Amino acid sequence: MSSSSTAGIPVVPYDLDDPHDLGDPDGTGGTGGVPDVTVVVTVRASASLLIRCLDALAGQTIGEDRVEVFVADDGGSRLPERFSVGRTGTVNQALERARGRYLFFLDAGDFLGREALARLVDAGDSRGADVVYAKAAGSDSALFERTRHGVPLDTPGLPWELSSTKLFRREPIARDGLRFAEDIPAGLAEQEFTLEALFRSRGVSVLADYDYRFGGEPGGGAPGTGTGLGPGRDIGPRTGSDIGPRTMPRTGPGRGLGPYTGEGIGIEDVLRGTAVVMAVTARFTQPGPLRDGFHHRHFAEEADLLTGPALLSASEPVRRRVFAGLRRLVADHLSDAVLARLRPGLRLRLSYVRAGDPAGLDSVIRYEAGHGVPPLRTDLVSADWRRTGPARHTLVVTARTPLPGLAALDVAPVRLTGCPETGRILLRPAADGAGTEIEVQIPADAFPPGRTRVGLHTALVGTEHPATVAPGAPPRRAHGLRGLRPYRLNVAPDGTRGLVVAVAPVGLRRTPRP
Repeated sequence: MSSSSTAGIPVVPYDLDDPHDLGDPDGTGGTGGVPDVTVVVTVRASASLLIRCLDALAGQTIGEDRVEVFVADDGGSRLPERFSVGRTGTVNQALERARGRYLFFLDAGDFLGREALARLVDAGDSRGADVVYAKAAGSDSALFERTRHGVPLDTPGLPWELSSTKLFRREPIARDGLRFAEDIPAGLAEQEFTLEALFRSRGVSVLADYDYRFGGEPGGGAPGTGTGLGPGRDIGPRTGSDIGPRTMPRTGPGRGLGPYTGEGIGIEDVLRGTAVVMAVTARFTQPGPLRDGFHHRHFAEEADLLTGPALLSASEPVRRRVFAGLRRLVADHLSDAVLARLRPGLRLRLSYVRAGDPAGLDSVIRYEAGHGVPPLRTDLVSADWRRTGPARHTLVVTARTPLPGLAALDVAPVRLTGCPETGRILLRPAADGAGTEIEVQIPADAFPPGRTRVGLHTALVGTEHPATVAPGAPPRRAHGLRGLRPYRLNVAPDGTRGLVVAVAPVGLRRTPRP
């Protein structure tokens, strides 16, 4: 079977309308030999971007006889006559027909630098790597600070680069039967495929010496310009009926499902895909830092999304099911080490998931959406002396926090500093139903004579914050007995965020001797 192409890409004949047509299953077609690399291009871009992508492939310095190309789409895109490439309905069909020693997956909206495939294949051959990471133009990821070979899987930054835009050695992929899951969002199917390939690989290389890939967005640059993906962008998830990489900017908390969703895809699909991805890590690793590194990535990204505003916009039955699924993920995969590495607002949300408090989680999400920050604050309302018996007094400190259901989150969610352990802490829902009221009662007898600095802290897992005393709060004074001796009691702000309690004996007034 011969090939010819004015674009310099070998023919891989395939009848899209006949799923049984496997073209050249004996691997003797094309130029008569086995190509070095099979490039699978997924179509999710305009025809002009697809043409540019194919033009860049046609101009690869590796040579046309060493590359075969499949365009994976639903048949809706029309390829110009000059492009003679294979066509498949899905990426998995392309995988079944691929003949190259290596596989490279590319989105039709992206394109490669002219030397990209030659450099990638050379690295795979010379270093024996089964997976080769390739730097995208403009990437500021710490992973691509320098070129490295034999890269350990616990290398910082590696778990955050899980797109399929890498070079994969095809032999282990075929031997282990790796395929892209077709029942979860495509971006998460990419992550599952890449994770399993990483965990099964005999070696990983990271190439940072060249701009291998350029984004196809307007202003995305061209090969050799050194521009493309903007700073802070990541090879993130895609969705739809197929698999492929894309560029996705890092976004703050509260983003929607946009990068993950397509027609007919919702938050439950993202949850199911996240569970599948995290199960891969759990299957191939033992508890410890390596597993935590990958789980941290998924809790920081997917769990952030699943506990954001998208959850509130779902119907009540869906919200119940998603919360139950999140609680299983937390129970199965969220170690204390991972929880401590998450940003405070997300730690807080997952604390409510762990406590089984969906109403509390909803309240936290709404607060953060409305204020732009998580409800990690406590305000001191009052501090005064209360008569509790004949000549006896108790210091009563009241505070308020937007955190709902505080008592359900931890054994001791509120703590005092600088105080004896005889203080009593009472937690109750705020009168208006928004947040928690805190009342602290400390007998005056518990304070030693002199000045004691007192602080009130709301302490969850990694989210401890002190109560703030309102400026200009007036001091409160009282007199009482300690035993048979009278004492003056005083409580006032200490000038920062705490209180100072002063206990001073009241001496008898003596008449001076003549």
